[in-house]
Amino acid sequence: TENGIDCAGLVVKVAHALGLSTFDRTDYKRNTRGQEFVNTFREQMDEIPLKDLAPGDVVLFRDQMFPCHSAIVSEKYGQLYIIHAFARCKKVIEEPMDAQWRGKWIAGFRFRGGE
Repeated sequence: TENGIDCAGLVVKVAHALGLSTFDRTDYKRNTRGQEFVNTFREQMDEIPLKDLAPGDVVLFRDQMFPCHSAIVSEKYGQLYIIHAFARCKKVIEEPMDAQWRGKWIAGFRFRGGE
């Protein structure tokens, strides 16, 4: 049996651990189409302008034209980073939110009650 976590599962587990949400959903597909992925976050969190992203917020990214990846924003050395379950690396990583990632971001969210 394989154990692992995907990008949305990481956000869910962190929210649970911090008492920010009890929401969980496992009936989604790996490759989403349309706005279903984004709408799930909209139902559970407050959408914020991307320019207002701060540590602890969640950012969604697109791959080509569809929303498909989420990450938790962190900060190191005065720069925004992202923490995410990255399939290509097969683990959770923290890396700078560089121009390549910023070119793919589509929405930002903040946990309700997580100020």
